[in-house]
Amino acid sequence: MNKILAICTSPDKGGLELYFVNMVNHFHFSEKNIVAICKEDSQILKLIKSPTIGVTKTSIFNIFYKSYKLASYVNKENIKVVHVSWTKDLFLAALVKLFSKKQIKIIYHRQMKITRYKKDFYHNFIYKSISVVLVITKGLLIDCQKYLPIDNDKIIELPYGISLPDNNKIYDKKIFLNNLKLKEDIFTIGVFSRIEEQKGQHLVIEALNLLSEKNIQLVVVGHCMDPNYQNGLIEMIDKYKMSHRVAFAPFIESPMKLMLMLDLIILPTYEETFGLVVAESMLMGTPVIGSNAGGVPEIISDNHNGLLFESKSYKSLSEKIISIYKSEELRIKLSNNAKIFASEHYDYQRHFSKLKSIIQKL
Repeated sequence: MNKILAICTSPDKGGLELYFVNMVNHFHFSEKNIVAICKEDSQILKLIKSPTIGVTKTSIFNIFYKSYKLASYVNKENIKVVHVSWTKDLFLAALVKLFSKKQIKIIYHRQMKITRYKKDFYHNFIYKSISVVLVITKGLLIDCQKYLPIDNDKIIELPYGISLPDNNKIYDKKIFLNNLKLKEDIFTIGVFSRIEEQKGQHLVIEALNLLSEKNIQLVVVGHCMDPNYQNGLIEMIDKYKMSHRVAFAPFIESPMKLMLMLDLIILPTYEETFGLVVAESMLMGTPVIGSNAGGVPEIISDNHNGLLFESKSYKSLSEKIISIYKSEELRIKLSNNAKIFASEHYDYQRHFSKLKSIIQKL
């Protein structure tokens, strides 16, 4: 299999970045044929097990120099494939291909929503260099066919592959909740995402306020991207006198292990391109509620393997929460159907076998 240069200089640590880490580590351990380029102080660099190249922030002033140096590295190491995860790295990859003067194949793994035409001179230059665009949902496939200046047969749907966590270091529910000053015998909801407004954590708090007479508590897990928004959440919690049943936990490396101990997972994001948290929760057998927007309805069949609520509506969300809270029968049905669906659609080995096949055919 050809040697791969995988680029992701994003400073974040969300689903896109964690997929990049999993992809790099998979090919490192299975093929020993991958080198990763990351921002030198990024959060994902320390998670990668393959050989890495740390780079400083790319700007219009240094991108040509960086791309020339990387092109020299590509030639020296006889690299044939460049994999790009973050949109902002596409220009760098296109320049590397240009300066290397070799038949390098660029794979762009598009994981974020696209909403406008990208057929100007700049984007035409970039997409002329790309051999394959991989997308994670049918909706994104349609959008890319519409908006990108690339042949439709070069756009391929490849849903995520999700690995189950090992049985080591499973969270102790009592210890975890006690550390957050919550109780272990109360119906517990989890929200896993970066803390910023469009992720919708406030909708869950508003919904729980409508259900204040119910014995329900909430854990919000994720890195704070917007301190002002988080402060607003805390003020809302104090206003509704909910501080005894809402807690914040920092980002954790293995969220699926924590999902296992919770009673319900909610993805309240306004519009998620995919909804990795939903698929992970399904695999762990924890009931899920997601916003009826973006790629989430491709995962959740309402009232079959999860529940959908009206996007941005905390009243709609509260109705879905109470239906799961009241009915053990519904929880069991959703959980069983979700496990079957997720196991069939997001199999880890099948995903990477298909990705390997795509690379080999380039």
